[in-house]
This record gives sequence, C-alpha cells and structure tokens, in this order.
Amino acid sequence: MKNVIVSPDRKPRRILAGPFRGIAMWLSLRSQTQVYLGLFEKETHPWLDRLSRGISTAIDIGVAHGEYTLYFLMKTKATKVFAFEPDMSCVPFLQENLKLNGEDQSGRLAISHKFVGASDTEQEIRLDSLAESVHSPCLVKMDVDGAEEQILKGAQTFNSLPAVRWLVETHSRELEAACEGILRAAGFQTRIIPNAWWRVFVPELRPSEHNCWLAAWKTEKPPQ
Repeated sequence: MKNVIVSPDRKPRRILAGPFRGIAMWLSLRSQTQVYLGLFEKETHPWLDRLSRGISTAIDIGVAHGEYTLYFLMKTKATKVFAFEPDMSCVPFLQENLKLNGEDQSGRLAISHKFVGASDTEQEIRLDSLAESVHSPCLVKMDVDGAEEQILKGAQTFNSLPAVRWLVETHSRELEAACEGILRAAGFQTRIIPNAWWRVFVPELRPSEHNCWLAAWKTEKPPQ
C-alpha cells in the first residue's frame, strides 16, 4: 500500500530526529522513510553519541549515501574524516548529499574508493597504514556486509593506538563472535547492541537474518 500511495521521487529533505537531525539528504520516502524520521539504526543512536564525543578523527568504512560521514563533519569536532566507499554506484549519491550540506569541498574530508582490508594493494588498504595519520580519540564506524573480520585483521597497529573506538554493524553470528574476539584480545571492552523489540512492527527489511551492532572502547566505562 505504501508503494501505491507514496511517490518514489527523491527530494532534498532534512532528517527530523536523532543524531542526524537537521542533516539534509536526497531521500525517497518510499524506501527511506526511516532515515527521514530518524528511525534508521535507532538502536545505535545513544552509542553513536557516546562514542563520538570529543573525537579528533573519524573513519567511516562503508559510506553508502553518506549520513554517517555528514554526521562526523557536521555534528563532531573531528579535524579529519576518512570516508571509504568502493562501490562506485554510491558515489553520486554521496557527492550530492555532501553538496546539499555545503561539505563537498571540506578540507577535513578525505574520500577513498579503496576497499579496507588485511593487505595494501592498488585496490585495498589496511587501517594500519592510516595509523600515523590518526589523532586520538578516533571513532571507526564500519558497515561492510561481511568483510568485518578481515578489516580488523588489518588493524593490529591501529588498535594499539590510545582511545580508539568502534561501532560495527555485524551480519552473521559467526562474524559477530569473531569481531568481538579480536577486539577483546586487543584490549577493548565490547557491547552487543541488539535490535529493538519494536522492530517486529517497524522492521528495516534487511537482507540478512542476523543484523546487530557491536560497540567497542578502551576504557573501563563507555564514554559518557
């Protein structure tokens, strides 16, 4: 019924609620209503707020249309924002959303179309290769649909830096356990962020059966 009533047209709209509130994006209400209302990944919102407080560097792995990159640029004082998106079909959407918010020429932003992984090649880069460019505290948001473990394997030196924080979307129970094990072995405290009970009524209609998040930090308590 929604597809019959709601137009598929994309228009500039400002997100109404949550940490992304006020950020403008080109959105179709047929497929991106939850983004517009501030319900998209709402379970992570308190953690995004905590983990991004006081950061000097932000790393967005799996940028897609750029809502997290825009959040780091517009809602934090990070002096450097690294944005990784190897899917070239997403790049026009990212660029138009950056331009819509006046961030397309930001000197704080470094965009790369390389994959982040466990080696350094023409198409791939390790987070360890960025370690010398990172100023702490640093928050990494990662949404890569299956490559999470490989990215963490390429971040051993990176994870030894002080005040590194992670917000990871996990796409299987096995990957979730593997990522949590790697982060705990590197000295992180971790917390699994489950889907909210009300997702039964307001689902995000994701393709994978298991879709949760993992927060990690290196102090006795999460950043307040």
